[in-house]
Amino acid sequence: MNEYTVSVMGGDRPGIVAAITGALLGAGGNVENCRAGILAGSFAMVLAVEVPDWVSDQDIVDLLAPAASDLGLSLGVRPAAPAHHGARGTRCVVSVYGGDRPGIVHGAARALADAGANIVDLSSRVTGDPPVYVLGIEVEVPEGMGAAQITDALRTPDLAGLDISVQDESERLL
Repeated sequence: MNEYTVSVMGGDRPGIVAAITGALLGAGGNVENCRAGILAGSFAMVLAVEVPDWVSDQDIVDLLAPAASDLGLSLGVRPAAPAHHGARGTRCVVSVYGGDRPGIVHGAARALADAGANIVDLSSRVTGDPPVYVLGIEVEVPEGMGAAQITDALRTPDLAGLDISVQDESERLL
């Protein structure tokens, strides 16, 4: 079996997920992982798919292009990067809340990268009245690091005035 990543993006409308996954299923594809959401009126989806050995990246493009075209979607297909096996350390969940302003995502991402943490999931949005910026990040941290060290790393001028909490993932399950 071969693994590929497939990305689609375009105006939001019903049926996008059904059309793309149906076309993949027609080629014997299996969706192993998927992230999708609506961003400022545009639908974006990235899938990790496994297909039989006889299916190439060009075959996937040829298979998905009609559905993508009909739905007005951009389409990208590429071989998946080798899977990361083996834990680097523990996982932590970072939550950031506060007034919206430019640079929050960059400030958090830069501080985490400088600490050697790898972002494995990130989601943000503005919600409520008055509006509050909400940022959630799951990170793998280097061996020997935990929530306390990540909290210290996030104490930067870029993130001043925001409420930040960090939990070891294992603590969230209790």
